[in-house]
Amino acid sequence: MMTSENHDIFFSPTKGKKITSLRRRPNLPILIVEDLEENQMLLAGICDQMQVAYKIANNGQEALDLCAKEAFSVFLVDLMMPVMDGKTFIKIIKEKIPDSVILVQTALDGSEQIIEIMRMGVYDYIIKPLNMELFRQTLEQSLEYRYLRNIEKRLLLDESKELRDQLEWLNYKETSRKTSNNSIEMNSIFNLKTTLSQGSGFGSMTTIIDSIKSMLTPSENGYYKIDKELFDLLLENNHHTKSMIRGLEHAVLQLDKKFHLLPIRSSEIIQEIPNITSQLETHIHNKGLKMNMPIFKGNMTLSADISSLKIVLKELLLNAIKYSPPNSNIDVFVTLAEGYFCLSIKNKIIDDSYGNIPTDIQKNLILPFFRVHPPVEEVHEDEPFSLGLGLTIVDYIANKHHGMFFIRNATDHTSEETCLCVIAELFLPIQSSIKGKP
Repeated sequence: MMTSENHDIFFSPTKGKKITSLRRRPNLPILIVEDLEENQMLLAGICDQMQVAYKIANNGQEALDLCAKEAFSVFLVDLMMPVMDGKTFIKIIKEKIPDSVILVQTALDGSEQIIEIMRMGVYDYIIKPLNMELFRQTLEQSLEYRYLRNIEKRLLLDESKELRDQLEWLNYKETSRKTSNNSIEMNSIFNLKTTLSQGSGFGSMTTIIDSIKSMLTPSENGYYKIDKELFDLLLENNHHTKSMIRGLEHAVLQLDKKFHLLPIRSSEIIQEIPNITSQLETHIHNKGLKMNMPIFKGNMTLSADISSLKIVLKELLLNAIKYSPPNSNIDVFVTLAEGYFCLSIKNKIIDDSYGNIPTDIQKNLILPFFRVHPPVEEVHEDEPFSLGLGLTIVDYIANKHHGMFFIRNATDHTSEETCLCVIAELFLPIQSSIKGKP
C-alpha cells in the first residue's frame, strides 16, 4: 500500500537556492485555525508555495464545524483566539479524533508552557514570530507523519482480513497434506529443478563446463588450454555455488534447531531493525533507498527466540531491498491485530518488475525452493539462505513461534496517485501488555 513519491521543487526565500525533496503527503487539506487576518494570509502563502491544500477557520468553534463536514490531514492551531481558544479546540478534537496531528502556534517559549502544550497530545509547536524555513520543515514532517499513520490504519484493516484468510489457508493446506501425501514433495522437487537452472551457480556452472569442454585444446605437455574468460566465469559461479551451499546449510541448521521461546518485550524486537538495517547499508546506499522505522509506543510481552527472529528480520528486509526500485522508500510498521503483534515491511514496486507477485501464486512463495523470478545476484553474499528457501524458513520460524507469515501485493490509495507495493507480514501472538514506560 505504498504510495508513489512526488518530487516537489520550490525556492527558499532565505537562501535563494532550489531545493528538491522527496514528498510523501496525505491527500487531505490541512486546517489553519487562526483569527488574525494577516497571519492567515502569511500561512496561506506558505502553503501555496509548498503546494499544500488548506482551509481556514477563524476560531476553534468554526474549526469544529468544518471538521463535522470534512476531514483534514493536519491542524495548525493558534492558542489565543476569540469564541473558542486553541486549547479548548485541541481538547475537543483529540476526543473526537484521538490520532489527529496538531501543530500549535504560540508566543510562549517558557519550558513550563511548552511542556503543558506537548501534554495536550500535539505533534509539535512553533514559536512566534515564525521562522519561515523552520516552519516549512515542521509542516512537511507533520504531513509525512500523517501519511505514515494513514498507511498504518489501512494496514490494520487489511491485516485483520488477511489474518482470517491465512487461517483458512492453513486449514486448507493441512487438509491437502493429509489427502495428497505426494503433492508437497513433488512440488518441492520441481521447484528445486527450476531454481538450480536460474541465475549464477549450479545451472550456469554446468553450461560453462560444457562450453569449456567443447573448446578444449590439448597441448604437447599434456595440459589443456582453457579460454581465460570462460575460466573466470567458472570461478565466479563456483563462488556463487558455495554461497548456495552455505545458505542450504544455514537452512538445515534452522530446521534442526531447538527453539527456546522466552518472554521478550516487543520493543526489543523493534530495536533490532536499525541494527540489521545497518548491516545492509551498502545495498541501501547503492539503490538510494530510504528506510522508515516503525512508529509504535506500545510494549507487548511476546514469547520468542530472539536469535531466530533476527534471521527473519534480515531475510524480510533484504527481500524488500532486492525488489525496491531505486530512490524509493521501505516502510516498517508495527500494528496490533486480533491478539497478534504484527510487523509489516512494505516496499514499492513497478508493475512489471521482478518484485511483482502474481495473485494466484502468492501463497506458493513459502514452498521450499519456489521462486517467482531469478535471484538478484548483487546481494547473494548477504542472503541468509539460498535456492528460494528464504521465505520458507521465515514461515517455518513463524510457525515455531505459534505465529504466521504471509506476503502479498497491495495497492495504496492514501495519496493522489495509486501504486503497487508488496507487504510482508509477520504475526506473533501477544502474551500480555506491559505497563509502565514503553
